[in-house]
Amino acid sequence: GLSEFPTQFHRMAEEDYSWNKQRVHDSVMEILMAEFKKDDKDIPYDENKVPTWTNSILEKTMKKLDKFGEEKALKFAATCTIMQRTGDGIHSATSCFWDKANDEVVVVKYPKTSKFTKMVAIVTIFAASMYVEQPDD
Repeated sequence: GLSEFPTQFHRMAEEDYSWNKQRVHDSVMEILMAEFKKDDKDIPYDENKVPTWTNSILEKTMKKLDKFGEEKALKFAATCTIMQRTGDGIHSATSCFWDKANDEVVVVKYPKTSKFTKMVAIVTIFAASMYVEQPDD
């Protein structure tokens, strides 16, 4: 039935580590939510904890990515930006020169929409194939 779908989907997502941008996005969002929510409430921004948060988020993200990269032989680079929400905007851009067929980028923003949280976090993941196709002679 309909009520069983989320449980079945969640179980499938935990076991399937094949590279999929949406699965990677969802996994990183889970890491961010675990870091920034306690008892279903947003934790307050604390400038002194930002280095600990960024290290923890990136460490957990890289452990997850290691599992996702096994099948496709990918190497990863990830960045994490945390900013206190004060009403100011944040603008970010990335640019890469790479193989569009084999390399990927995933951007995860926390929170997705709420303007009532005390901070914003952006995790950017670059996945690059370790294999380069050689042109035919």
